[in-house]
Amino acid sequence: MSDEKIHILQKALKREKLARREAEKILEDKSLELFNKTEELASINENLSKVIDEQTFEFNDIFDNIIDSYILIDLHGNVLKMNQPAKYFFGYDIDKEDFNVTDIIFEEDAQYAFNSFIKLKEEGFFTNYQSRIYTKAKTIKWVQINSRIIYDMNKKPRFAHGIVRDISLSKERQKEFEEQKQQLTAIVDYSSIGIVLTEGNKILKSNKAFENLIEYSEDELKELSVMDLLFSKYQILKSQSLIIQMEKGEIDNFTITKQYKSKYGKIIWAKTNVAAVRNSTGELKYQVAMIEDITEELKQGMLLEALNNLMSSILGKTNIYEIALEITNNTIGLIGFEDCVIYLVDDDKKQLNQVAAYGDKISEDNEFINKISIPIGEGIVGTVVKTGIPEIIPDTSKDKRYIIDNKIRCSEISVPIISNNEIIGVIDSKHSSKNFFTENHLKTLQTIASLAATQLKSALNLRMREKAEKEKELMFKNLKKSNQELNDFAHVVSHDLKSPLRGMNTLVNWLIEDTKVFTTPEITENFKLLLRRIDRMDLLINGILSYASVDKVEEVVKKVNIETIVEDILTTISIPDSFIIRQKSKLPILKGDPYKFIQLFQNLISNAVKYIDKESGVIEIDCTKKGKYWQFLISDNGKGISKKYFKKIFEIFQVLEGSENSTGIGLSIVKKIIDYYGGEIWVDSQLKEGTTFYFTLPV
Repeated sequence: MSDEKIHILQKALKREKLARREAEKILEDKSLELFNKTEELASINENLSKVIDEQTFEFNDIFDNIIDSYILIDLHGNVLKMNQPAKYFFGYDIDKEDFNVTDIIFEEDAQYAFNSFIKLKEEGFFTNYQSRIYTKAKTIKWVQINSRIIYDMNKKPRFAHGIVRDISLSKERQKEFEEQKQQLTAIVDYSSIGIVLTEGNKILKSNKAFENLIEYSEDELKELSVMDLLFSKYQILKSQSLIIQMEKGEIDNFTITKQYKSKYGKIIWAKTNVAAVRNSTGELKYQVAMIEDITEELKQGMLLEALNNLMSSILGKTNIYEIALEITNNTIGLIGFEDCVIYLVDDDKKQLNQVAAYGDKISEDNEFINKISIPIGEGIVGTVVKTGIPEIIPDTSKDKRYIIDNKIRCSEISVPIISNNEIIGVIDSKHSSKNFFTENHLKTLQTIASLAATQLKSALNLRMREKAEKEKELMFKNLKKSNQELNDFAHVVSHDLKSPLRGMNTLVNWLIEDTKVFTTPEITENFKLLLRRIDRMDLLINGILSYASVDKVEEVVKKVNIETIVEDILTTISIPDSFIIRQKSKLPILKGDPYKFIQLFQNLISNAVKYIDKESGVIEIDCTKKGKYWQFLISDNGKGISKKYFKKIFEIFQVLEGSENSTGIGLSIVKKIIDYYGGEIWVDSQLKEGTTFYFTLPV
């Protein structure tokens, strides 16, 4: 061979070596990039999983602590989920038995119930549905239901959920109210206190007591104005001024002592309680006046006045601060107390919080001066809450429990506010004199506490329900957002990874082709290993997409022959000739998405084939109808699974030892599909003997 040819070959060899080093450098860089991407994806998926777990825990915590009964049903009325109060109320436990809401409908309310359900499906919600139902024990209960439809990602109605409130007691009370209304009419007519209904200055109606007091008949009074009955011009002006304030909405009631003149000139001193009756827009419609003759004992009856004011002022109020302020502002001053504070129990913090006050503890704007909280069990008020026993302290200097608030006071009285045997707060008052408070004061405060207890408890319950509803709504919103973000993330990441993977696959094949001349067995094996890693990454990406889209892709619902699906799968997957497939019973026809059923059975059957480590493999497929579900089993005589992995295998990316070719996604897809249809899946296995997967799907 000539020197020139040798020189040419040497140059070619040099170029080839240089090209090989550059290719190896590119391969190293791409491999590092792939490794970093893989690590980043694993970290992101782990973080997302933690977020979902945290939000699921928070949702379950709220769900478990809802005071009212909560149920989730499908659109056929089957109860899918219920909280503990619902189990107690209805008497059913869906973990142990089937429960359909149509089974508990009261016969006479059936048509109303079905019409309401149609409205729910058409409009997406209904509120204030009231009807009778049967509990499991056949007890008749009145319920109020607020319900909404739950839609899937495609705005297709899937479920309905609602809050069920037991209103049996309120219905009984409503009945009692009607009876009491009749009784009240009789009481008004025969009351010893005069009662007058007016519109402006015009008298509309009066009772016998007022007519006897003023010596006019009802017809005669209708021809007169309120001002015609007053003796003093000053009282006329004072009454007119108060009525103007009432019309402006500045006050809702007032008490005034008036001198009335009877038909025959008799002067009557009377304490007059006037309360506003407003329409739905808050405009003054009528005034109701209660008129008590105090001519003989002008100063008596202060307690009655205070209690009347309290009852009329707190009726219908739902704000705890407004109710407490009515007690302190309109009642306490009338019984001669220097100050008063109302505390409410905060169960979460185990303390008493000040909510309203009278006297020098509060500013002109009803703001506390030196507002404090007292731990339950500490101080006099804390002790009263702990024991439930009211106390009078004649000399605070001798009581170590005494807590100084804004200044030292010498005596104290404290009374618990009790509703349904539950202590919800305390009314507490202090005085600068020793031995000020008496047993009469104690009885008065106990009466006030009793009158306010029910209204305060209702207000507290309403606040708790409103808070729970807001938290639940926010939780649903965040969970929906997280699910969408996870789905979007899976698609974006998968798309971004597939492109460089295809480039790497092409580059590796070029390198294999270009290095054929000088390759070694070790290099060839490394190339094969790299291609297998690329294929595995591609399988992982496809698995992520499949997992993320199980319940996101629009479902095609039709009747699906499972027998046909299994037959097709057995012809498309690679099964060794030595394996035996046994189908022990005819498989049913189910309603659902054919593609989802193919994914489900193909993953389970392929797994059975893959993990049989014996030459004579046996796979069995069977099903049994159990109530409203079909129970399937797919078993094999393979290597088996350790019991400690029974739950782990259904988690995404969980790969068992000796399963290097698995992506760890197949069984998580299977579980997600079964969950989507409301079924269950579990596994039974013995190491070296085989594995059986059981799962249920609705009929």
